[in-house]
Amino acid sequence: MALAQVEQRVERRQNRTPQRVLPDWPIKAAFVLMPLYFLLGLQGFMWVVLAVPMLAALGQKRDLVVFKGTSWWMFFLGAALLSAVNLDTVGRVAGWTLRFGYFAAAIIYGLYMLNGGRSLRVSTIVRCLTFLWMATVVGGYLGFVFGAFSYRSPMYFVMPADLLENELINTLVTPGFADLQNIIGVELPRPKAPFAYTNTWGSMLALLTPFAVISLTEKDVGLNPTLIRVMLAASVVPAVVSLNRGLWLSLGIGCAYVAVRLGLLGSGGLLIRMMFAVGALALVLLITPLGDLIVTRIDTGHSNEGRFELVMTSVEGTAERPLLGWGAPRPNRDGLPPIGTHGQLWYLMFSHGILGAVSYCAFFASVGLRTWRQPSASGLWAHAVLIIGAVQMLFYLTMPNQLFVMMAAAAVATRVQSGTERFVSAS
Repeated sequence: MALAQVEQRVERRQNRTPQRVLPDWPIKAAFVLMPLYFLLGLQGFMWVVLAVPMLAALGQKRDLVVFKGTSWWMFFLGAALLSAVNLDTVGRVAGWTLRFGYFAAAIIYGLYMLNGGRSLRVSTIVRCLTFLWMATVVGGYLGFVFGAFSYRSPMYFVMPADLLENELINTLVTPGFADLQNIIGVELPRPKAPFAYTNTWGSMLALLTPFAVISLTEKDVGLNPTLIRVMLAASVVPAVVSLNRGLWLSLGIGCAYVAVRLGLLGSGGLLIRMMFAVGALALVLLITPLGDLIVTRIDTGHSNEGRFELVMTSVEGTAERPLLGWGAPRPNRDGLPPIGTHGQLWYLMFSHGILGAVSYCAFFASVGLRTWRQPSASGLWAHAVLIIGAVQMLFYLTMPNQLFVMMAAAAVATRVQSGTERFVSAS
């Protein structure tokens, strides 16, 4: 009898205990302050650092909700962990450790945003990502101003020499604003700030643009629609001058996906406005030199041969070690980037084996299939980010930045489809 009374008292006390809330400051610090981390050389490390307080907060929360495909991600982490047996240098061990930290932190971010509730609303997540999109657009213009200027950040001087031998780490602590490249016969500054690579800049612009569109239509996000419209128009110039075909292709597919889904939802007004925006963009490209840049870039096919060779080299390397992979990218022949760095799919196969690649893709496929029944235009745009990310896996190394945006999209799409978020209206 005494034991039963004690259990009842404990149960009553637990019921009176307020549910632990997840503060929004880690997400704000992660996405809004990313340009500052870029300038300080901290960008590649803060993703992991900020995952620590998130994990601590999640550990104190009752009734934790998880993605239905989370087991696939756990399986992937296991495959990535086992692949470390094939590492053979200090530099590769350092690169693997950082990347594994990204993968472990990514699921923490995803679960944190999924369980945000009233203390971390979807509108807050969208606002933070829109701020990062704005910084990406501004970074594109800074690339025109500063060109190939780069510098050694404060982190460079505290990093051990052995770690600086790793190309990824060295790049992260040596920020630059653009890469001067001659792709179409003319040397142009391809923007990359506030990220480490030009391809990352293009990839992030495509992934973040849907959140800017959500901010344009949803008042609860709290951003000025006129400012969003101006910056959407302004983003066209660096997007074109970047000569980033992956950006054009993936964002184009994402927009086409939303247009088709809007038509099926019967949102005629939204679809008409979207088509009007596309028509205005086509007119601008037609009457300005920007259109000529796009045509010239599409006609310039020499980079396709190099990219195809990189893919084939990654596939051949995977065939040598199909189960666990090589653990990390390996040097290529002179003049070509390391093997396994031109496409997330090829990186996963080469570095972490077939099992790692399949489980990684299965997680996002599971989330995408479970969240495709979106009730609103805003939900469709969030779901489109998953589509854009899937397309980019074939030609972009989508980490670390893109990986966390994808997790944010997964959380937003899941919460919006559940109907618990007031800020999204079925329109």
